[in-house]
Amino acid sequence: MGGLFQKQSEVPAAQGGNPAVAIVDPYSSGRYLVYELHRRGVPMVCVRSSLKLGDFFLSSYESHKHHYAATVDHGGDVQSTIAALYAGKHNIMAVAPGCEPGVDLADALSEQMGLTTNGTKLTWARRDKAGMQDRLRECGVPSAEQIKSTDLDELVSWVREREARLGAGAYPVVVKPTGGSGGEGVFFCNSEQDLVSARNELMGYTQSGNGCRVEQLALQEFLTGTEYIVDTCSLEGEHLCCAVWRYHKRKGVPWAPNAIVTQYQEIIPSDADECDALIQYVFQVLDAVGLRHGPCHTEVMMTPRGPILVEVNARMHGVQGPRLIEEATGTGLASYVADSMMKGWQGDGGLLKRHLELGKSSRQGRWMYPRDQCSAIVMLVSHVEGFLEAATDMQIASLNLPSLSDVFPSVKKGGLLQQTTDLNTMAGYAVLIHPSGEQLMQDIARIREAEEKGSLYPVSEDGSMGRQRSPGSSGSPSMSRQISPSLEKADELIGRAGNFTQLSPDETIVLTENNEA
Repeated sequence: MGGLFQKQSEVPAAQGGNPAVAIVDPYSSGRYLVYELHRRGVPMVCVRSSLKLGDFFLSSYESHKHHYAATVDHGGDVQSTIAALYAGKHNIMAVAPGCEPGVDLADALSEQMGLTTNGTKLTWARRDKAGMQDRLRECGVPSAEQIKSTDLDELVSWVREREARLGAGAYPVVVKPTGGSGGEGVFFCNSEQDLVSARNELMGYTQSGNGCRVEQLALQEFLTGTEYIVDTCSLEGEHLCCAVWRYHKRKGVPWAPNAIVTQYQEIIPSDADECDALIQYVFQVLDAVGLRHGPCHTEVMMTPRGPILVEVNARMHGVQGPRLIEEATGTGLASYVADSMMKGWQGDGGLLKRHLELGKSSRQGRWMYPRDQCSAIVMLVSHVEGFLEAATDMQIASLNLPSLSDVFPSVKKGGLLQQTTDLNTMAGYAVLIHPSGEQLMQDIARIREAEEKGSLYPVSEDGSMGRQRSPGSSGSPSMSRQISPSLEKADELIGRAGNFTQLSPDETIVLTENNEA
């Protein structure tokens, strides 16, 4: 969520009616904000930035539209969208993006409607994967070496210059769309030929998530080290660290030696040795890219030269992240976001404000979130390929893991399961939650053991159960060295497979003004 935007008290209301908030593209993990605002009794207007987004996003709207007092479709003109919001039956007090595609429009709407905003001046630095590194460099914040170009000669020349400087250390390099999300279209290249192939694969490719064609590429150094996520929420330029996650990855599997396969990501204690350096660095990044209000999901590599930004995502953690933060720390990320949105017209910033104040008086100079429960999102890795003969969620459940909370298969029974090389080919993911970290690690080990034995995902070769391609197996760049560096894409994959968790009946409400703009 790139800007989190609340009404400024000195700006007169431009419309009548009861206070409400507008959420641009309330999809993916944005649904947790929808649930939180619903619990608080806050009416919501859905703004759809485009009807060309991925089917997963649009189907998420259909399953949640009963939450919205109105829906406004953006036709490309910001002023027309603002007029539609003003013409509704509610007084819009805040505008926020629900997921990555909504960031740009939410920044523009909040700014032009006179609401508290991160503004549009630095939207590019929060959205463009190359622009954010350039902005850090401008501000003297450590950043990755890179070039932004689509010209093959320029890209090749940049790597050759690195080779002259670094020798064999010039490779691998990373190529990715500057406007991508969820790791889609990200490649690592071990040679000049890899680079040429990746560039040719990407140019003109239409990304499934946002429906946009790739027009610019970022070519960057491959950052070595351990990758982390720092989830934050900001209020008037002050930043609260809500959770730090550590990735565990495996480089190379027997069937794909060049693959980088994510194993799991876990929330680590706020007093872990690496947290101070990570959080201080991320706060510098947020200041540099102009993130003053609302949540941010920042991916950082702890390299030999210290923390270096992978990318900024100016919205909440995707997948089940907001839920696991609540399970682990006692406070949901969406709750902090709602506090930030409602400051000034309903409250003073709530728990977000109080935790920021407590952080100022602590020895570390920041809020030390508790970790009451250990939690992890575990990627399910298939060692086999064929047509799935048993439901993955039932197979995982049969292990009787004490920490198992949920399983989200990416392929249904009868579907074609591939050997896992990236997030496009994972068998799904499991959510583990338990007070004991030792128990969590034991349960992850049991999943891995069952996978290696080949018993967890029984498959057949004849497809008698019915042919169903796994999500992501077509319609995306096919280069074998493509990587998805985070689990952000998992929601889309699970949604395509039809296995995404829907809103439970006790969380629903039908609003009388539904779909009236």
